[in-house]
Amino acid sequence: MNPEMERIRALAAVITTAECALDTAYATLRQCAAAVLRNGDATLAEVSEATGMNQGELLELLSRNIPGREPSWKQSGTAGLS
Repeated sequence: MNPEMERIRALAAVITTAECALDTAYATLRQCAAAVLRNGDATLAEVSEATGMNQGELLELLSRNIPGREPSWKQSGTAGLS
């Protein structure tokens, strides 16, 4: 096989491995961020700053991580919200 093609295949394999590692790291980051917020260990602003995720994304993440339960800010009839 052509040495240049071998190099391209090797680089593609490295990229695939790195993408898998990044996907795993991102999923773990999202899980940890949601856990910290649910436990009240940090504010939304603090987690947003630490993770680089915007606050809306974090709120959406929280609502998806509790099956069958919407957070209080999203429930109808909550005082001050509609």
